[in-house]
This record gives sequence, C-alpha cells and structure tokens, in this order.
Amino acid sequence: MKITEYFAGGEQERWLNQIKRADWRGGQYLYELLRDHRLKELYGEKTDVLLLTDGEKLLSFCTYAERDDIPDPALTPWVGFVYTFPEYRGKRRMGKLLERAYALAKADGYDCLYICTREEGLYEKYGCVFWKMMKDMEGEDSSVFRLPIVRKDYSGILGKTVGGTIDRPLGSAHPRHPDMIYPINYGYVDGVMAGDGAEQDVYVFGASEPIRTFTGKVVAVLHRLNDCEDKWIVSVDGATPDRDTILRTVDFQEQYYMGELYM
Repeated sequence: MKITEYFAGGEQERWLNQIKRADWRGGQYLYELLRDHRLKELYGEKTDVLLLTDGEKLLSFCTYAERDDIPDPALTPWVGFVYTFPEYRGKRRMGKLLERAYALAKADGYDCLYICTREEGLYEKYGCVFWKMMKDMEGEDSSVFRLPIVRKDYSGILGKTVGGTIDRPLGSAHPRHPDMIYPINYGYVDGVMAGDGAEQDVYVFGASEPIRTFTGKVVAVLHRLNDCEDKWIVSVDGATPDRDTILRTVDFQEQYYMGELYM
C-alpha cells in the first residue's frame, strides 16, 4: 500500500473514476468537485486529496484542506471527505491517511488538525480529541475533533546503548494473531518501563537469524500517535537502516497504528 496525492500524480482520471464508485453522498460530491475543477475553489488552493492505494486499487481517501464545512476561517487545516470502500474496512486503513495528513500539517507548522463529523466513536480510535459542537454551513450540529500535533524530543534516547530480551523472534507468530509472522526480532529492554506499564518494546535490526537477547544502539523511535507507547528501533550490527527500510520492515504490525518516526 502507498499514499498518493491526487493533484501531484499523473493518474487523476483513474482515481477519479474510482472515487465515483463510493456508495456515500459525500464521496459523490467530492467526485463532482474534482470533475468540475471546483475543489480548491471551495476548500482552498492548498487542498489535496490523499489516496490510499494498493497497486491500481483505491482503498480509501480523504482531503487535506484549508477549509471545511465549519464556516470559521480561524480554524485550519481540516481532514474531510473521509471514506474507505466497504471491502477494505475493519483494518483501520483510514489511520494511514490521517497519519499523512498529520505529517503535512506538522510540516506546514500547525499545532493541530480539525475534523468535523456526525460519526460517534470513530475518530477517537485515531488519537483525535473531541473539542466542541459547532454549526456547519447548513446550520446542522457537527462534532469538531482535533488531532494535536506533537513535537517530541528523543535526544536522551537516540544513540543510547541498550540490552534486553527477544520474546518474539524473527519467524515467530504473534501470540494473539497467528497469521502475523514477525519478519524481524522483537522484544523489550530489560528494566526500562514504557507508557503501557510494561517493559519498553524494541524492533531489533541487524540480526538475520532468530536471537534470544540483544545489545545495540537506539537509532530511531517510532512514536505511536494513537497509542500510549513508543517503539524503539535498535541496531545490533552498528549500521543505521534508512527511514524507508525501517517503516517497510515494521509495517506488518504498525499498519494498524498511526505513527511518526524520529531519527
């Protein structure tokens, strides 16, 4: 899976035709706005559509916009038109889109993202916090959520040498989800407690075989946006894997969470 920005890619016709398939009034409206080249006119020149794709298939989409249906110009940016096709629901695919929108908002210097919705119990799963009820452009009540942008400081952790235990070695299955096979050694730092009250979890790079213990350097920290714990990235062979390699390797498990990698 990957995320494509609609206006930055060269396959707009393909994605537009798939957006048209959405069985939701909002999706149809988004299709019409894109077809008629009116989206940026209504929602701001910097507005884009984020597309979660798998090859030529569109799984989910949303907008990252300057404005939304709440008529308050002081509030920006917004995530809107959030939709996942029925056959891809139930695996928190939307979280990957919110993760990208979060990264864009952070790069643009904002302190939070806004979402207005009539859904209940949905966006809380993705780290969003209810802010207040507001009237939309049609005068209807909408719940406004905010996703705070955090700027963490891991300078006291990055570069630190740590040791610990591997309880889920490379090639083993997740204890509660047997279809999930670990492509990397996964364990914890002995004696260091994490936000969930258990010992600090680590992904251990640099070992091509299952191992039982490790000693290595923390080369990155994966901060989960919708969870109470971080994951440390530890190298045991002295090499520092690049960002794409880390994210690709841990995606087997982290695809179900929103996260931000600090290196």
